[in-house]
Amino acid sequence: MTDADSTGRSTIRRRRLVAGAFGLVVVIASVVPVPGSAGGTAGTAFPFGIGLTDPFHLVGYAILAALVARAKEQRQRGRVAALLVAIAVAVAVGFGIELVQATIPWRSFAWRDAAINAAGAVIGGAVAVARQ
Repeated sequence: MTDADSTGRSTIRRRRLVAGAFGLVVVIASVVPVPGSAGGTAGTAFPFGIGLTDPFHLVGYAILAALVARAKEQRQRGRVAALLVAIAVAVAVGFGIELVQATIPWRSFAWRDAAINAAGAVIGGAVAVARQ
């Protein structure tokens, strides 16, 4: 194994660790009570029916997808596959969290949140690919 191989593997390992750590932060943030919410709904704090937590969903899952895409080994041939995997992982995490929230008294399952999570994942994946 050459030094370049070792450095490359170390970088990939570090990127995977960062993506996993951020994913864990998203999971933890998704199960704690939201101040000012009643029964899992945070209401609309912004115009056009945008809820208080909507920006967090969009940005959080965009970041998660971008980190997962970055953590995948980026060979020229595999970029599309890495993008699709990153988006799928972020969408699956978001939907899984919604399922978990359905069982938590101070949280609730919301299709709207799952859709916003998915939109964020697509945006984050697209930004990650565009930056390369």
